[in-house]
Amino acid sequence: MVAVYFYVWYGNGLGSRHWNDSPYTPVIDEPLIGYYSSLDPDTIEWQLRLLNDADIDVLFISWWGPGSYEDKATRLVFENLKRYGLKAAILVEPWLGNDPNLYDSKWWSQVLDYIWRNYVEKYPEVYFYWEGKPLVLAFNPIGMNYRPMSTIFTIRIVGNDIDNAHYQDWDLWPDYLAPWTTSKDIVLRVRYDGYVAITPRFDDTIFCELGIRTNCGQRLIDPDYTIQAYVKQWEWILRNKDRIRLIAIYSWNEYHERSMIEPHYDSTKPKELVYDPYTITKNYTSLLRNVHNGLTNINLNTITLTVLIFIVSMLSIYAYVKKE
Repeated sequence: MVAVYFYVWYGNGLGSRHWNDSPYTPVIDEPLIGYYSSLDPDTIEWQLRLLNDADIDVLFISWWGPGSYEDKATRLVFENLKRYGLKAAILVEPWLGNDPNLYDSKWWSQVLDYIWRNYVEKYPEVYFYWEGKPLVLAFNPIGMNYRPMSTIFTIRIVGNDIDNAHYQDWDLWPDYLAPWTTSKDIVLRVRYDGYVAITPRFDDTIFCELGIRTNCGQRLIDPDYTIQAYVKQWEWILRNKDRIRLIAIYSWNEYHERSMIEPHYDSTKPKELVYDPYTITKNYTSLLRNVHNGLTNINLNTITLTVLIFIVSMLSIYAYVKKE
């Protein structure tokens, strides 16, 4: 099972909602189709078609509460999922702020009731179930002080630095690998339920340059793709596939932290470097499914293409480093 974290907070055009409209929403890369709106049906169809082509199963949709901009966009996504053979679950974001006390029993009850009525009941064929119940994710600090014991939903808390915080279930991204800016061997951490998070890149340097965050260098993962961190994570997954039930990619389209696999124009990747996270995803998901079906059923064309991508990437990195 392969999932992606999916963001529906974008307005229409550079300078609009989440496209450089404030120091808190900077972007330095551009989607292949331009700075799109998450409320544009054509954009949603383009995204879902690509996700289907890449053999993605599930979208974890970043959701900011009843009646929000993201609530409207999320409905649009759910209305189109069935056409592309996809499912989705809600990732509840902390829209009230960072005080964990705000997310109490009453708040949880209202949120879960809303999700049930507006998403699970309304879109039963495409809402994603985990452990036999509809999955609801919530991002820290939600869940720090209170989390319900639901008989209706499977609830998982997603967050950062989970080995030290001790209350989340799943990583949003593999932050324990950071900083990762030079080649090294890595071991991914398989979490509760056989969940593992991967990312092609994490780079929030622009936030530090704007004075919004600090210590960005300690969070870097492969900012220009030259160490092939994403390929190395997928290769680890292939070697350890029997331990894994759910792979979560951060992200489809979180442009602020530059973790996206969505096709885009990249501002820091060397021009000589042939390295496309979307194509890499597509080839590894195909390879993973074939391996799960048995070695005798592996598509040799898929293996050849994956190997060629790796070789071409290495050659382009070598050429780039030699040039420098």
